[in-house]
Amino acid sequence: MFVRKGLLFVACALLLSTPGGGALAASDKPKPTPSPEAAPKKDAAEPTPVSNDPQMTTASFGDWIERCQRVNVSGESRRLCEVALTVAAQGQTAPLAELAIGRVKKSDPLRVTLVLPVNVGFPSTPKIEIGDAGDPMELAWRQCVPAGCFAEATFSSETQRAWREAKSAKVESKASNGQGFAFPISLRGLPQALDAMAKEP
Repeated sequence: MFVRKGLLFVACALLLSTPGGGALAASDKPKPTPSPEAAPKKDAAEPTPVSNDPQMTTASFGDWIERCQRVNVSGESRRLCEVALTVAAQGQTAPLAELAIGRVKKSDPLRVTLVLPVNVGFPSTPKIEIGDAGDPMELAWRQCVPAGCFAEATFSSETQRAWREAKSAKVESKASNGQGFAFPISLRGLPQALDAMAKEP
């Protein structure tokens, strides 16, 4: 169900910066494609040079994965990293949810991004309850696309400390039929994954 190409928090940022979430607006009619006869002849395209740096790397820490990808942001090539968790329902192959923590710039605050199936209900406020940390974290819906619905919140240093120390966590939200639902998420390996991401340049 979910598209795993690229980083979740970057995908969320791109969706927010694109009018209509990347969908073609009614006035943006596709331009006609020129006929082969009208197209100017070009020499064979030169192969794109291959960098010595890997385009994408992943490292597993318990149930969490640190994944880094080289992307172009505002014309600048950057290596961006996030730690992510895929939640699968027992007996099913399709993911139930995806969770990622990351940021676009080193100076930006960390953010947590949650992706749920498109059958969520509105209005609603998805929440993540972390152990006995008190009030659950509330996330704000940002965009729904065919791949899923994105929600996010700031991942403060206080929140990070609570997640590192907690032994259990769960996601709560509401389905399109109005009924609430909840499922547990694993925190096994999260501290190690966060430490590895913090060491990235």
